[in-house]
Amino acid sequence: MKFCWLILLLVATTECSGQERVSPKTFPAIALTNRIDFTDPQFNQPRFSCGFLLRHNGDTVAVTAKHLLKVIRTKEMQTVSLGSSIKAWSLFSLDRKSSSVVTEALLNENKAELLEDKATYDEDWLVFSLRSNNSDVKPLVARTTPLIPGEKLYVVGWTRHMEAGPQRVYEFKYYKTIDHRLLLKDVLVPEQFGGLSGAPLVDEQGLVVGLVSNGTVDPATKKKYFSPCALAGLLTFLDQQQKK
Repeated sequence: MKFCWLILLLVATTECSGQERVSPKTFPAIALTNRIDFTDPQFNQPRFSCGFLLRHNGDTVAVTAKHLLKVIRTKEMQTVSLGSSIKAWSLFSLDRKSSSVVTEALLNENKAELLEDKATYDEDWLVFSLRSNNSDVKPLVARTTPLIPGEKLYVVGWTRHMEAGPQRVYEFKYYKTIDHRLLLKDVLVPEQFGGLSGAPLVDEQGLVVGLVSNGTVDPATKKKYFSPCALAGLLTFLDQQQKK
């Protein structure tokens, strides 16, 4: 009998340890993933990292992380430009793959900005105009009030190993801001963050405050924190675009 109970305990422990740690917080469908089609199809990315739609100044744009270009680039791609290497960039919801967004142009294309420049880290965002939007995801609106230390924030998206299913929600607490980075403390997070790059960081009300980027070392504590990129630079860029 004791042996039977031991087997049951081991099975239960294994099942629990295999369960993904996600937040009980829910949001409407807001997360997207990228599909990137290259001129040379051997580089195609049928599902790569995350992104979202942003509604600002009456326009809707698609947003993802700039550092993705470092990962998927061809030899010809040295600057923040799709050039002739990438022929199409679209986004879709992983649980509704027929519901997609097709981009028109990379608005922050900059052939003078090398992908290795520090600006790629500081302002880690790509923003696209839209050719068509057949997605039912909700475009996000940026928060305009300051973050409060200790308040809960949420990353919404999918990690690399997920090939289907609804968006996941992961939970953090805001710690501090250093330059363009929001340093967060883990609450309910995935074992591996890979694949979440470009996913939106939102507050309790679903207002977007940043996008998943990388990690930052806090000079005061020498500890490395998960640190999404703040959106101030992106919003300023969009304001300037509208004035042109």
